Amino acid sequence: MHLAHRLILSDLPARRPLTVEDGPGVLDGGALHVPPGATQGLGTYLNGFPGSYWARWTGATRARIRLEVSGEGTLRLLRSDAGGRVSEVASGPVDEPLEADLSPDGGWVWCEVSAAADDGATAGGVVVGGGGWSVDVPPRRDGEVLLSITTMDKPDYCVATLATLAGSAELTAADVRVQVVDQGTRKVADHPGFGDVAAALGDRLRIVDQPNLGGSGGFSRGMLETLDAGADAVLICDDDVEVEPEALLRAVRFHRSATTPVVVGGHMLDLARPTVLNSFSEVIHRRTFNWGPPVMEHQWHDLAGGLRATPWLHARAESDFNGWWMCLIPAAALREVGLSMPLFLKWDDAEFSLRAGEAGFPTVSLPGACLWHMAWTEKDDSVEWQAYLHVRNRVITALLHARRAGLLPAALLATDLKLLLAMRYYPVDLHVRALREVFSGPGRLHPELGSVVAQVRAVGAEHPETARHGAGDPAFDTVAGTTAAPRTGARPSGAPALAAFVVRGVLRTLRPVTAAGREAPTAALRRTDAGWWQVPSHDSVLVLDADGTSGVWLRRDRRRFWRLAGAAVVAHVRLATRWRSLARTWRAAAPHLVSPQTWRADFAPGHDD
Repeated sequence: MHLAHRLILSDLPARRPLTVEDGPGVLDGGALHVPPGATQGLGTYLNGFPGSYWARWTGATRARIRLEVSGEGTLRLLRSDAGGRVSEVASGPVDEPLEADLSPDGGWVWCEVSAAADDGATAGGVVVGGGGWSVDVPPRRDGEVLLSITTMDKPDYCVATLATLAGSAELTAADVRVQVVDQGTRKVADHPGFGDVAAALGDRLRIVDQPNLGGSGGFSRGMLETLDAGADAVLICDDDVEVEPEALLRAVRFHRSATTPVVVGGHMLDLARPTVLNSFSEVIHRRTFNWGPPVMEHQWHDLAGGLRATPWLHARAESDFNGWWMCLIPAAALREVGLSMPLFLKWDDAEFSLRAGEAGFPTVSLPGACLWHMAWTEKDDSVEWQAYLHVRNRVITALLHARRAGLLPAALLATDLKLLLAMRYYPVDLHVRALREVFSGPGRLHPELGSVVAQVRAVGAEHPETARHGAGDPAFDTVAGTTAAPRTGARPSGAPALAAFVVRGVLRTLRPVTAAGREAPTAALRRTDAGWWQVPSHDSVLVLDADGTSGVWLRRDRRRFWRLAGAAVVAHVRLATRWRSLARTWRAAAPHLVSPQTWRADFAPGHDD
């Protein structure tokens, strides 16, 4: 049998529900203490074993649990099916291993520890100091794995992550090397504490400095260095995260055991709410070509209740891609399909996995391989400068991988109409400009990789809504402390309700804004109350940030509305009618755009570090 997952017995209180079920056990110093006569379950996200994934992708047929334990008691092995129904499959002394059959169709296996009653001779209960799950398939590949972190002005997070990695002897034993691609102005190497972690990691750490080329530039640098070093895989990670070394190693072991090379993605848990599962097993919804979870109701799910309380998690999920907050990519895939598309941010991860999947390297989003990241709900980049990249990169990815336009142009136009009615003119301007870049062809992607952000941010100067207003600013002080309740009811749904909403909104744009509304906001809305169906009931409103200390002033502007509405209609009609010719152009250019040689030229000015 060969190691797959070690138990994680973290004594961090916020993460306890991810390691042990609610029960009498005490986590202390990396060990689980079960009192005499008590039973403690380990049927949790981090310590259950997702056997169906190992069965499907590695060919494993059996899993074995062995505990590092002292004391006397009983070990019970439980297994679920794809529907979450649980049955006991084996039991025995706590210090002996137990095995279970695995099915590729779904289900987990986990264990429960029952300490013997205190009879005076066997006092003390049971102490579990560790343990692990093993499978009946050996590793099929070996070689170095490069853990490449891309960072941009987050040296505090990065140094903390490096300190965690430096403290893991298991990472060293697994032949994992660490690289930081530093694209910021606040350098990781200058941050307090870096010297200590650098000394601890020694020659296992490399720092690469380069200009800010976005996520795709940073991750592609990690990919290129992997190929140049002859490493077996790159494990790319975001910077503003917290990691658990064992959770990273699970992805490495899965990669090494897979029957054929696969992309291994890690799940994203919420940094602020550590038991909440934010993103996993993501797919592309083909009709509108947008990303998301297979089932929206499963996003942002709290795993605190353990595996028994989450029956939908027991079915093995299929993925189109995995976000690059944590994703292991085999070097074999890089040699076959190239590096990232130069998209700066957004959709680079999805596009790569679609391309890799078409070449025979599917993406597996592996439960238990994970890290903690700030949730997307903490910010709304769809109305800021990133709106340009959201649309440009989504359309490029669709042109490369979708057979036809489908509902994408209509979906994009509907989004623009919602934004215009909500007085969000800046993102619509960016969307139109993004489509114009797509129409002009792929020639600007690499040359403008380092300047695209400055260009799109400059467009914001043309839109008053991008200015921030805080205390001391009349636009803020006028309505501070008078947050209004939303004027409208439920979000409109269904064709009749949406049509009526649009008609009312368009008619409203024909009326002039009052003099008071031109001079200052007439109301304030919390961000959570400022949906696209709520803002249009106002002519002039301050939308507050999450902390309520500042906001943006949205004002209805008839001329801007109709100018951008006309430009958006023209652009989306053009996208729909030119889809086939645009797809041919972009697909012909793709091999050059993702080639290591092309990327090497982008890195050349700073390649010697």
